[in-house]
Amino acid sequence: MRNPADNNQPFEASPGPAGGRQGRRGRGAGPHGWHGPHAAPPHGPSFSEHKRLLLETALLTALSEKQGHGYALFERVAELLGGQVNLDTGSLYRALRVLEDTGMVTSSWEIGPSGPPRRTYTVTPAGQALLGTHVQKVLEKAKQLELLAQAAREKLKSDQTTREPDAQDDHDEQDV
Repeated sequence: MRNPADNNQPFEASPGPAGGRQGRRGRGAGPHGWHGPHAAPPHGPSFSEHKRLLLETALLTALSEKQGHGYALFERVAELLGGQVNLDTGSLYRALRVLEDTGMVTSSWEIGPSGPPRRTYTVTPAGQALLGTHVQKVLEKAKQLELLAQAAREKLKSDQTTREPDAQDDHDEQDV
């Protein structure tokens, strides 16, 4: 494998242990993963797909409240996400670009009384429909997470009740 900085040559990935290319994280067969650019792998959605769902839901929600731009939009999305996603401006603008490219949001340049022009985003009717779909997915995920938390809580309670007699037995044996 060559260093891309050497002689301005293009980077070439070396074959991995199975003969495939290294550096393709989280991607299935073919240039678009598992049967398309947004398809999930056979075992279920990846963490990046969960992040995309949450980020798009927060963006569409914020833009449904009012059109937005830059820092104010970033702050509102971060508030809606509540720390569930590690948000950075690059992720936010990439998501906005995808939503705009697919017709879910539109943008226009707004000239204010001071400072440079700024791009303002507005949700479209198609974006509102997508938000409705995302809401259902998020609610289903919330339901599944609640079931997981409940199962874990019950397991912890059952472990505590079964351990208490064992701990008492161990203590009794040490006293003998």
